Amino acid sequence: MTWHIITRVGADDSFVPEISAQEPRVEASFERSDDPWQVGNDVLDRMQSAIGSRPSEIAIDLLYLAMAVYAADLRIPRRFATDRWAREIALYFPVGNLAVWTAATPQILKTLNFLTGDRWQIHVRKREVPTSGKATEPTLKCDSLCLFSGGLDSLAGAIDLLAAGQHVALIGHHGAGMTNAVQDRVLKVLDKSYKDKITRLMYYAQPPKRKLKDGEPTMRSRSFLFLALGVASATALGGALPLVIAENGLISLNVPLTPSRIGSSSTRTTHPHFIELYRDTLKKLGIDVPLVLPYRFKTKGEMLAEGKDQDTLKQTAPLTMSCSHSEAGRYQGFTPGNHCGYCVPCIIRLAAMEHAGLADANYNIDVRKTPPDHRNETGRDFRAFEMAIERFSGTNIRESLASVLATGPLPPEDAKAYANVYRRGMDEVERFLKRRT
Repeated sequence: MTWHIITRVGADDSFVPEISAQEPRVEASFERSDDPWQVGNDVLDRMQSAIGSRPSEIAIDLLYLAMAVYAADLRIPRRFATDRWAREIALYFPVGNLAVWTAATPQILKTLNFLTGDRWQIHVRKREVPTSGKATEPTLKCDSLCLFSGGLDSLAGAIDLLAAGQHVALIGHHGAGMTNAVQDRVLKVLDKSYKDKITRLMYYAQPPKRKLKDGEPTMRSRSFLFLALGVASATALGGALPLVIAENGLISLNVPLTPSRIGSSSTRTTHPHFIELYRDTLKKLGIDVPLVLPYRFKTKGEMLAEGKDQDTLKQTAPLTMSCSHSEAGRYQGFTPGNHCGYCVPCIIRLAAMEHAGLADANYNIDVRKTPPDHRNETGRDFRAFEMAIERFSGTNIRESLASVLATGPLPPEDAKAYANVYRRGMDEVERFLKRRT
């Protein structure tokens, strides 16, 4: 079954694809304020206010494409797929430069297929680009842009840039949920040390809640949107400023802990192959924004231990959020917004904070003092780590190389470095789990 995603931009866009009335569809609309399928966002308004300029038209197209992809990802449950995972999605999308987008579409399909695990089609059509007169020069000046999720890695990356004396535009994304509150509380403390060096670009983008109320929780496409927000911001700033993606190597590779966890538990948010595919997409579109991943060969613990401003990191690190389901605590009798302590991101974070000697926030469950039952939802990730560490113990570099290559293609010149960061990352977690307190 193919799902059809019908995207319209502007009040005059009345496009309807030639498909039967029985075929399932989701709509995503932009610049159509009265449309019930309008994707809620404040992106262009916030850019104009904070930067003083709009992105390039091709970057706006990429941004709207990313929002439409994100809407499709959230609104189409994977349970409707034949194998209950890989969905068939046809996206109908209007663009300003039809020739450029037609040439770039095969590359975009490769990128999305790898990132989300679905089978995408993209049907582009021409749209009229409004003429708004002479482009305005940006009023904001900065040295770099850094994706800022409110998580620990993005905080460490931002602090390192700020400690080096750079003026940094921090790019955030939030929709429904508590993400924006987390970003705000971290930034309030970060401002005490670097207020004059930080520009906040925290963007809201959220699909409308219509029809498919249960939705899809895996959100594989979020990094495609996150990168598009950073790229659009960079083009609005008028230069080829680097976009920094602060993510540790163990999480980027995300090697499945067990053979049965290759689906929803093995995201490719910043996998090296996805990043390379996205770079090639930008080249095809003629967008010159360098993507920089300075921590791709470091573990999370190494990132923190080697941070350039330890005082600020100590103050702000406990305020960040790494948990994959922090709001689930309300159903277990815990305060919502705490780290659960038992999911994969929490366990990696706990190991990293201990490696760096940093105090952390409270966790709902202490997996070392009271290990969760592996037969329950709370114990599955913990048990998977135990199994992975047992299997990993005693392996050599060749076996580690095979493990990381199984997650996706890697540049030959970097493969050994990725295998080594995977080994050190697993060692970091093993030391934490085996050190009973």
